[in-house]
Amino acid sequence: MAAHPWYATFEPRPDAPVRLYCLPCAGGSAEMFRPWARLLPPEFELRAIRLPGRHARHPQPAFTDFDTAGEVVAEALAAELRPPYVLFGHSMGALIAYRMLRALERRGLPEPALFVVASCLVQGIAVDRLPDPAGSDEQFLAVLRRFGGMPPEVLADEEVLAFQLPVLRADFRLCRSYVYRGGEPPVRVPLRVLGGTADPITPRRHLAAWRHHTRRYLGLHTFPGGHFFLRDQVGPVVDALAEDMAQLS
Repeated sequence: MAAHPWYATFEPRPDAPVRLYCLPCAGGSAEMFRPWARLLPPEFELRAIRLPGRHARHPQPAFTDFDTAGEVVAEALAAELRPPYVLFGHSMGALIAYRMLRALERRGLPEPALFVVASCLVQGIAVDRLPDPAGSDEQFLAVLRRFGGMPPEVLADEEVLAFQLPVLRADFRLCRSYVYRGGEPPVRVPLRVLGGTADPITPRRHLAAWRHHTRRYLGLHTFPGGHFFLRDQVGPVVDALAEDMAQLS
């Protein structure tokens, strides 16, 4: 079977009853979810979304606003959204997934049986706390280091960094475009929130605001670490997801 242009399936499981669609954080890619594929129980198949503007889809322009991003991803996956499936997003990816969910509602397309957001505030992150994509490399990277979003080995490799910086700048332009819509009705699907216990960017006390945006709030599950706890807590995060997803299969 030919690879799908919009996602990577690192361990194909065509007969798995539940699919998990994952959207990456700013600067991230489908590859960040590769370790998840082998850890998931056999009844789940991982489909890691490939966003435009990076890696395999590098020639294509990156998204510039979340509404368009949500609509485009919803349209790209519409033909294969087979219930029950799960929609997961980390940080920027969670906001794209949220707008995608709203697009699915509007279009009357199959909605996920579970929506999971990680390290993401429903109101978005204040612009003055985000790296400025218009700033110099030094200014941009200084704020990025405070985020803790780039492994030290990447920051130390000029060649890799030269490739990553345009992706990061495009993603943070997107993050700065986010508009919170407080008047929208709650989503119909169950919603789980994941967060890091030491995350200064999306602290626990603010993550719980998602409870007001769903008819069925499943609660906040925290893990040791900061904004990028997913990187260091792969096993525990996958176990927690599998526990929630087991209720669907």
